[in-house]
Amino acid sequence: MKTRPYFLIALAILVCKIPSFAQSVPAISGWDMDEKGGSYILKPITKTTPTESKEFVYEIMPFVKSEGQSIEDWFSSAIDKDVKESGFTLPPASSSKKNITTNQTIISFSTELTDKKGKAWYVTYVAYQAGNGENRMARITSSPDVKYYANYMRPVADHIGQLAKADASMSSSARNTRSNNHSRQDARSGNNTNAQAENLPEKGLKTQEINGILIHLEYNTTPDGKMVRIYKPFLVLNDGSIYSEPVVSPYSLDVAQSKLKEPKKWGTWKLKNNTFAVEWTATGETEKWFKNWFWATPSQREEKLDGAYITVNGLENEAVKGADKGFTSKYIAFNNNGQFTLTNGPSNNPNTPIPAAEFNKRNEAGTYTLNDYSVELRFNNGTVIRRIFYFYLPGKTHFGVGNSVYVPKQFGENATASGN
Repeated sequence: MKTRPYFLIALAILVCKIPSFAQSVPAISGWDMDEKGGSYILKPITKTTPTESKEFVYEIMPFVKSEGQSIEDWFSSAIDKDVKESGFTLPPASSSKKNITTNQTIISFSTELTDKKGKAWYVTYVAYQAGNGENRMARITSSPDVKYYANYMRPVADHIGQLAKADASMSSSARNTRSNNHSRQDARSGNNTNAQAENLPEKGLKTQEINGILIHLEYNTTPDGKMVRIYKPFLVLNDGSIYSEPVVSPYSLDVAQSKLKEPKKWGTWKLKNNTFAVEWTATGETEKWFKNWFWATPSQREEKLDGAYITVNGLENEAVKGADKGFTSKYIAFNNNGQFTLTNGPSNNPNTPIPAAEFNKRNEAGTYTLNDYSVELRFNNGTVIRRIFYFYLPGKTHFGVGNSVYVPKQFGENATASGN
């Protein structure tokens, strides 16, 4: 088959891109994004005239089990299947032996196809291994214009590279989280009778089922008339469902039971033209967020925090209390040794170190582990709780645990008053 110029463009762009970590299936600025049947469909927002109408569609497909095949064999079969199901016609020369290229992370194949109406298209298939024996493929379909194709292929190459890195990282973390959970459960079985571990379901959500944590910025008025900002979290799933104000770690969340016991917190979501729409299942009410929403950032596996933090949404530390339910704390402090403590603080000076004795308290302190959207707190008295975790502002200085959000202690009363 004759080599076309756009084949070389696709190869050059995809091979040269080095992926970096990004939020799972993020939007592309200036592009329309929609979700349908587990696939994400992105289109650039362009202005075309009736006499010069062009199209560019980037579709990210759901995860698929490789069933023991090599990535190349799976990719070739997946292309043939998609071409057939989409109603395209693949050139005979490409059916027997495809010119598949790879840059060790991304595998791709470009060709020219015709649809049922005989219309020609430039088509590029891209795939990568996401871990856990799963692969993911995307299809890029463009009107046959080399400059038009190259213009929009560049942001797509960046996006798919970021997505591949994120999926691989999160899949690895999920495997480690499950492995650690089993070892910790075995360790807890040897605890004394004072241990008060939560009943944590082993069949919680998998990392691949989570689209991300969405933060919606809302404004409330306090009884004394002050306006405060509320960073409200939502757990967004790839099956099109959304869960309001999650507390328990998503990897310990029994979705079926939650929908039965708290149906008002569940709904469905759609994202289009950067507008996030939610329809709440129990009431049928619809909300549309045109602005003031953004994606939170997950933690890295075994990431560490350091310093004292204060809650700023009036919930204090309700979400992270251990066995002593009567204890009221103002701060939560972490150190690089993997320890935490709930404390009211020994000093008003934010630079004063937390005394080591604080981390040895039986009912208010223990060790912590961060993994993706989860934090596990193991109190010194044997209690173990897992909560949802996320960074909700750039810089990783502001984070959420359960439905409580935290800022560094030095922001003090100013943060509490403003709701930052």
